[in-house]
Amino acid sequence: MMSGESLFLIGGSGFIGKNLVRCLSPYYQISVFDKYIDHDFFADYLSVNVYQLDLVADKIPSEIIAPDYIINLASIVTAERDLSLFDELISSNLKVLLNLYERFKDTSSLKLFIQFGSSEEYGSISSPFKEENREYPNSPYALVKQLTTNTALMLHRNYAFPAMVVRPGNLFGPGQNKNKFIPYVIDKLQNGEPLNVSPCEQKRDFIYVDDFAEDIHGLLENYRECIGEIVNVSSGSSISLKSIIELYKSELHSASAVHYGAMPYRENEIMDLKCDIGKLLTIIYPYKNVMETFNRNLSIKI
Repeated sequence: MMSGESLFLIGGSGFIGKNLVRCLSPYYQISVFDKYIDHDFFADYLSVNVYQLDLVADKIPSEIIAPDYIINLASIVTAERDLSLFDELISSNLKVLLNLYERFKDTSSLKLFIQFGSSEEYGSISSPFKEENREYPNSPYALVKQLTTNTALMLHRNYAFPAMVVRPGNLFGPGQNKNKFIPYVIDKLQNGEPLNVSPCEQKRDFIYVDDFAEDIHGLLENYRECIGEIVNVSSGSSISLKSIIELYKSELHSASAVHYGAMPYRENEIMDLKCDIGKLLTIIYPYKNVMETFNRNLSIKI
């Protein structure tokens, strides 16, 4: 049941934001702010307030009542290594964060501000990645994400802004763009089309969006333990991309040919991206033996 608490989703009309709306709207009064709004989607969620706003150029109007919680999802997500992307990435990440800080820095009702980081901030260090590890980002996207992480935590340390950073694993689920790995694989296999892929020995830590939303809900409920922290939110296990292809190929009874090695690995490819989720589980399930009672694996959800 809705608690009466309010939640702002900044950049909330994308894949993650819409799934958070789907999963969390029973619990919070949600307002979505984004430059582009999927009006067809939000027509099914009439209790959600939707505002079309350029978050780089504009601030949220002062007449809008400040919320209990803010989740900042606004970002351009890219796997490209092109250095020319820096200007646009900084605008879509750091400038939005600073605009939000200026708008809500004196808001006494704000309990928690969640800044979205990325598990790619860790770079090519040995996994599982722990929040206290030094980061070695190896792409413009990861480096700018690390910059916003450090900025959010600085705002907390220096100005008592109630910020934390969530570092998600690899999310997948309903409505994800077909150029992302799992939707791409499923689409090709369902249509019997060949897949031209890398050797696919690299491993990733995937988490289904419903599980992710449940974890975010848990962090919001335990906000006092989250302020000033970095928290990995993922499954805590990794699986090779090749294994995923073969799992879905079997599940779908697909006759698609899979050409492993037809594409090269990306430059500076991370071969095992796996997050330690001990801190997450301690915050959400503080009185349980989490390793015995909480074990997530990649699910076949199509």
